This record gives sequence, C-alpha cells and structure tokens, in this order.
Amino acid sequence: MLRFFLMLFCALNLFAATPKDTIIIAVENEPERINPLFSEDHDVAIALVFSGLTRFDENMSLAPDLASSWKVSKDGLVYEFTLRDDVLWHDGAKFSAKDVEFSINALKDEKLNSPSKVNFDAVKEVKIIDDYHLSITLSKPFPAFLDALSVGVLPKHLLEKENLNTTKFNQMPIGTGSYKLKQWKQGQYMILEANENYHLAKVKTPKLILKHIKDPSISAIELKNGSIDVALVDFALASNFENDKNFKMLIEPSADYRALMFNLNHEFLKDQNVRLALNYAIDKQAIINSLLHSFGKVANHPLEKSWANPKEFATYTYDVKKANELLAKAGFIKNKNGILEKNDKEFSFEMYAMSEDPLRVALVNILQSEFLKLGIKAKAVAKPSGSFDYTKIDSFLVGWGSPYDPDFHTFRVFASSEDTALNSSGWNFGHYQNAKVDEALTKARNSLDINERKKYYKEFIDALYKDPAFLFISYIDYPLVFAKNIQGIKPHVLGHHGVGFTWNAYEWSKN
Repeated sequence: MLRFFLMLFCALNLFAATPKDTIIIAVENEPERINPLFSEDHDVAIALVFSGLTRFDENMSLAPDLASSWKVSKDGLVYEFTLRDDVLWHDGAKFSAKDVEFSINALKDEKLNSPSKVNFDAVKEVKIIDDYHLSITLSKPFPAFLDALSVGVLPKHLLEKENLNTTKFNQMPIGTGSYKLKQWKQGQYMILEANENYHLAKVKTPKLILKHIKDPSISAIELKNGSIDVALVDFALASNFENDKNFKMLIEPSADYRALMFNLNHEFLKDQNVRLALNYAIDKQAIINSLLHSFGKVANHPLEKSWANPKEFATYTYDVKKANELLAKAGFIKNKNGILEKNDKEFSFEMYAMSEDPLRVALVNILQSEFLKLGIKAKAVAKPSGSFDYTKIDSFLVGWGSPYDPDFHTFRVFASSEDTALNSSGWNFGHYQNAKVDEALTKARNSLDINERKKYYKEFIDALYKDPAFLFISYIDYPLVFAKNIQGIKPHVLGHHGVGFTWNAYEWSKN
C-alpha cells in the first residue's frame, strides 16, 4: 500500500517546499531524555544540543571539540587537556573545566547507571588545573578513552543540585552544541534554533525540525510530498528517488549490523554445535538481496567496519548439509513429524523482535522458515520494545555496531563480566561466556600498541567464530535522501539505526 501511495505522489508530481530558513529532518528514534548521560548512541537531538571534548570528522578521525588540544603520557594513564576559552552554554554562561569534572563524575556514578559508564570506570582522578586546563588520570590504560570523551558535557551550574535522572533539564536541555532546543512535542517533533555562539563555525541554517517518523516508508512519502527535507528511507522505496530531479541520494555505509542473539541458558542453544549449525543454515546474501534490496553486506563478525577488522578471518558458508551434521553430532534425530528431538523433547525456541521495527520482524520470520527446513520449531515473536526481558527470552534479533573504537560494542556485549545478570549496565543479554573472548577483549582494551590491539581483536574474532554468541546476518547500508536544494551534506560511517547522518548539520544550508 505504501509503495502504491509513493508511486501516486510521483505520478502527480506533488512537491511543496518547506520554509526557506528551516530544514526538516525525519528521525527514527526519539530519546526519553535529551541528556548524553543516558544515550550511548550519539542520538540526533543529543548530538546537536551537546558537545564533547572530542568529535569525529568526515573521515571518522578524532578531532578537537570543547578541548582544543591534549597530551597523553607514555604509559597511557594521564591525559592533559587544554580547553577552549570561547565556549558559551546556550544560556550564556561560560563553559569551563568544572563542567568536565562534573560530567565525568556523573558518568561514573553507579546510581545514574549511564550506558557509557563502562567507558569511564578506569578514571581514577580528574584534576582541575585552572578554568581551561585539566588532567584525567586512569587506573589502567584505556586507548578508547579519547573516543569516549566525545560524549556530551553537561553544565554544572544548572545541574549540580539536581537529580539527574528526573530533572526537568532532560526535557529542555542547555548545551554547547550547534543548536538550541526550543520546543519538544513528544512523539511528534523537536524544534531547534541555531546557536549564534557555536564555537566550531557559524551555523548555516537558522532552524532545524526533527520530525519523529518511526517507519522509513512513511519518510519516503513525506519526502515526495515535500513535508520533510532529509531522511533515511526504506530500502524497497529508495529506487523511487534515483531518477527524481527533486532529490539527491547518498548511500551511507554503517557499522550497524543485525544478528540473532542466542540465550545460552536455553537447554539446546547452549550447545556449541547447535549454534554453529544455525550459522551454517542461513543464506545471508539471499536475505540481503531480497529484504534489503542489496543495501547491505554480509556480516560475519562485529568488527568488519573497524580498523580492527583482520585481513583474513573464517566465515560460515551457506551449508545445510553441514548444519544437519552438526545437529546430529549434538544428539538430535527427527521424529515422525520431521521435527528434531533430543531426549524425547522437540527442538523449539522463540525468536523475539521489536514489533515497531519492520526489518527485525521480517528477519525473524525468514529465520523461522529457514530453521523449520532443518526440523527446528523456531517461533517468530514480535512485541513492543520494553515489553519483554532481553535476558530471559530464548533469542533476540539484535542491532549493534559502533563506528568508533572497536572496544565500544564488543567488550560490553561479549565479555562475561558484562553479563546483565551480574552487571546491570552490561549488554551481554545472552549470558555468553568464553574465557578466550574475555582474555582477548580485556587485553585489546588495555593495550596501547595498535598492532597489539589488532592482534587481540583477531583472537577475539577467531574465538567468537568457534563458539558463536550470535548468528550474524547483515551490515546495513543506509539510503539517505534529501531535497535537491539542500547543500553541505557529507558522507559519514553511520552507527546503530543510522545514527550519525546529521554529524555536520551545522554546515547544511538550503538554497
């Protein structure tokens, strides 16, 4: 039906321009709180309102932001920062080292349980030298620390006496970023106005509107009718913009992958041979071709879009015969109904997906069909996000992947110390435990030598291949479509759910 309406818009050539001083952007996700403490993914609104000490440029290289320069000691334990002295908060107050100290202490606060806390656990001391110089001492080397410091800094003068979990600031924040939040109609839109004192550059567009549109198919229709200017669109509908003179399109690569997470508390899924069998049973390229309309690449491990990706690594080929052999090795035989059994119990499990995510729902339905061919009753279950416990269900269609340091979406996801049953801030929802994975990830996150880090990440990837925690399916390439009169949009390696396409929105303009 959506495809029909989009074709109708094309045929009627409906196009009504948005206001000249405003760019309207479709965004998929809306944060509950516009506060960098509670978002690990550099959410669009948070990234526009706040600034970190560091940032990432067009080439994904680390660049100065609130910090103008830094020095790191040879042992990787002491970071000395020189801060910019020309930065103002949106309320006109001056930014200083006190704000950085306050923010890092908040990130470390166990009561706040920030998703970024794990990146600051090694911070031993923050020492203010003067208003624009400070040093941070770590208890052990953590080479991802400068990447971690891209998290937004908070204003001490507004928050030091507030409960950061519940403060009204979270709905009407004050930052140092390129845009100021002026209005938030939850579930619908945010209106942001240019920060006239932005420290990196003069902001080119006076107003941005972030329109909350969960379904990228709807975004495609709204682009065609002119009610929005920029959006990531549905894969199936991207071709409708290729020859439309009113639009331009960028294919944005991402570190964002989709995979089926196994819960190793499940009596059958805890068997290594079973998880290996399921990995051999899926034709990933066929899924990408049909479901993603080729906007993606086969995923084999979590670091293929990182500098840590090794030149060579083992992969699972599509091999149903191999899958059946592994299931037989695990002790399964088919009953009279063609369903695999072990100890008189049928092999069945549930695969959950968030019902508001059409891609994940489609993926679990495909997996259900493919696994049934093996004699496995894998049931696809679609329920709203937050309505089920990720740690207790049999399996879950996850989306992970960070374009930043390889530690970010590996240690927290695969290390046994990050098992959510043991650590509430961890992301190891499937209770995965592997001593070789733990050792490799720990050494990789604490080594200062990049070649050593590459070596340890190769060891992690090899161990994960032999004992899979996930069934990796695909990395996603995102079609970014924008009106022809929008200038300044530059490519970027995107993160989870396409986060990052507005990384340089302060340079965007409308002719």
